[in-house]
Amino acid sequence: MLKQVKIRRSIVFGFILIGVTILVFKKISTKAQKAENKTSFQKLSVQAAQVKNSDQKLLIDLSGKLVAKNRIDIFTEVSGVLLSNNFREGIRFKKGQVIARIDNSELRATIKSQKSVLLNSVAQILPDLAIDFPNELEKWKRFHSAIDFDNSLPELPEISNEKIKMFVSSRNVFSNYFSIKAQEVRLAKHVIKAPFSGSLSSTDINPGTLVRAGQRIGSYIQPNAFELEASVSLDDLKFIDVGRTVILTSSDYDKWDGKVLRINDQLDPSTQSVKVYVGVNDATLKEGQYLTAIVEGITLKNVVAIPRSLLVGNDEVYVIENDSVLMREKVNVVYKGTEFMYVMNLADGTQYLNQVISSVHEGMIVTVLKNQE
Repeated sequence: MLKQVKIRRSIVFGFILIGVTILVFKKISTKAQKAENKTSFQKLSVQAAQVKNSDQKLLIDLSGKLVAKNRIDIFTEVSGVLLSNNFREGIRFKKGQVIARIDNSELRATIKSQKSVLLNSVAQILPDLAIDFPNELEKWKRFHSAIDFDNSLPELPEISNEKIKMFVSSRNVFSNYFSIKAQEVRLAKHVIKAPFSGSLSSTDINPGTLVRAGQRIGSYIQPNAFELEASVSLDDLKFIDVGRTVILTSSDYDKWDGKVLRINDQLDPSTQSVKVYVGVNDATLKEGQYLTAIVEGITLKNVVAIPRSLLVGNDEVYVIENDSVLMREKVNVVYKGTEFMYVMNLADGTQYLNQVISSVHEGMIVTVLKNQE
């Protein structure tokens, strides 16, 4: 009897366990179904802009380093000790002032010695001129008196008679005279004068140093006239010509007005670009300074400026049809700038995707964010 009671209890307990298991399973399944029903497809929210075609002046960005428009390297044509104490970087000179002076004492002494020989030669011909060519005597006397050891030689007297020329030549007057003139030209090369108002941008030697003929001793620049050398692609070059107005800016947002001075005809094969030179005059600028130049190109008719980053491939952008569907549209890109491209064939009012999205694709359903142009 006891055994039967235990069996009944086990059967009842088994049914209860099965019932509880079924109830728990149904409850879990219901929660999962509810959770699944709560999940729905979310549309991607994007920024869009609307096409407004207009005439726009093309602005071409350039950049480069300033170099002095007037710059010369200073070389010596004679040897000697540099005497100028103000031959230092940054020293300014006016046009015609002495930049450098090289010791010329040895050459000056040589010239004085040769002048002494010339004076003796002229003095020897004066008595013969008085007898044979009395009409020529006075001007040769004046020439003899005008010879000064510390000044340049005077001009030779004019000779109209061939006999006088042969007579004077036979006394070595001409050879002595022109030898001294050659030495005076060499003497002048011991003094280097400023060809224009400017300053020494660099010096290679110090005062008191011996210099050799042909040695570079420094460089001289005009500190208020500069050129910006920039490389321009062939595509941009079509819109630039000599005389174009240029706005130059620096990292400090300062602005200067410039002008395209010249364009190199040679193409750089490594970069496929051409050198363009922009002139600017301002004493606040410095050689070696990096500037950005904005060249005002031609006016593009009926175009819209779109960020270049939005270009898909070579000639497509994403437009938004029916305010929700992304479609790829071919465009006529008139010009590609550094940041913007100018597109011609998009109709006014067309919405285009105005942000870069890596996962975007044609036919994608999107939601356009409000207050976006």
